[in-house]
Amino acid sequence: MEKRVIVERPHRSNYPEPVRFRRGDAVRLGDSDPDFPGWIRATDHEGRTGWAPKALLHLHGTQEAVAAADYDGTELNVSPGEQLTVRRELAGWYWACNEQGDFGWVPVDATRPVRE
Repeated sequence: MEKRVIVERPHRSNYPEPVRFRRGDAVRLGDSDPDFPGWIRATDHEGRTGWAPKALLHLHGTQEAVAAADYDGTELNVSPGEQLTVRRELAGWYWACNEQGDFGWVPVDATRPVRE
C-alpha cells in the first residue's frame, strides 16, 4: 500500500530551475546542507544548481562527483491540507506526488501521515 501524508506547513521551492542529472553524469559539488544532513549543493552539466542527496553520488574528492542514479531536484510547492502520495523517502525529504499529478520533493517534517 502506498504511503499517504497530509501537509501541515507550507513549503515553497527556491529553485525554479532545479538541478537534474542522469546516472554517469559529472556533477560539481559545493557545501553540505547544515539543515538536512545527507544533502549537498550540486551543479549539473547545464549549470543548474540546487541540493542533491549524497546517497545518489559517487564523490571524487570534495568538489566533484559522478551520479550513481538519475535525479530530479524539483520541489513541490505545497500548502496545509494537501494530500500527497509518497514514492520515496531520502535524508529527511519525500519524493511525492500531489493530487494534480505533479511530482517533487517535500520536507518530511512539513507533513504527517494520513490516518485511514
